[in-house]
Amino acid sequence: MTTLLEGDYVAHVGHRFVGMHAGYTRLPGLMELAGDLRGVRVQLPDGTIRVASEHRLEKTDAAEYGRYAASIGVVPRARKPATRAGRV
Repeated sequence: MTTLLEGDYVAHVGHRFVGMHAGYTRLPGLMELAGDLRGVRVQLPDGTIRVASEHRLEKTDAAEYGRYAASIGVVPRARKPATRAGRV
């Protein structure tokens, strides 16, 4: 199993959408599969967020993200580097 990190490009195996890993959610009503305890927030090239099961996502690359963006008629925005808040 490949570990997916925030900021990684991901593709959904079943629904075939591609986006960027934008964190996690634990809201039960948003889970894709009944047994999921957390879902991955995936930001699509048009800016919308979809929630997917970690088990149905695979890591992909920027080229695949660009092809998906073009297929839905969106010019992908420049990727911002992932930043994590540190403890003070």
